[in-house]
Amino acid sequence: MFIETQATSDPAKLKFLPGRQVLPHGTLDIRDRAEAARSPLASKLFDVRGVAALSFGPDYITVTKDSGEWQQLKPALLGAIMDHFMSGAPIAADLAPPADTPGSTGTDALAPRIWDALRQVIDPELGYNIVDLGLVYDVSVGGDGIASVVMTTTTPGCPATGYLSEGARAAATGVDGVRSAGVTLTYEPRWSPELMSDEAKAHFGIPRDGVRR
Repeated sequence: MFIETQATSDPAKLKFLPGRQVLPHGTLDIRDRAEAARSPLASKLFDVRGVAALSFGPDYITVTKDSGEWQQLKPALLGAIMDHFMSGAPIAADLAPPADTPGSTGTDALAPRIWDALRQVIDPELGYNIVDLGLVYDVSVGGDGIASVVMTTTTPGCPATGYLSEGARAAATGVDGVRSAGVTLTYEPRWSPELMSDEAKAHFGIPRDGVRR
């Protein structure tokens, strides 16, 4: 999954574009943590220190901050958004889950199986699977059975890059129903421990907010 960010005229607001539907119609403004309780995604975002308000639209999430710098806030926000969309949970309790879009795990019956297969690929340096490390950004499958995996490595020039990309391609191709698979490497956004799953953070002794104390 690739999430773009877009500056706004207000330096306290930053727009996140997940590349898929956020709301089926209209907008949803969340002004504080109490209102965030109705939305699993909003609750996760309000767990990031510095978040003051949110606005959800058809294809965007606007975050308003009251403290901190965006370069420090962005990794945690990107991780929360990615975790939410990968989970398939609804944006809000009183709304249906986002409509399926091409490349989403809801649309492609094979995609969840590919995600599971990718968990068998272990980063040789960290000794943990690439999905829970947050190295896999997106999985999509075309109607022709050709899969596409978008992933990153912990650092550009990582010596395990070839091993990991080939392992991901082989894992995806090994899923019954997948004719072939391609792997695209990207470093936008750059990987950080904030992208790890909660289980991976616990394994490495990293608090959920990513800050060691």
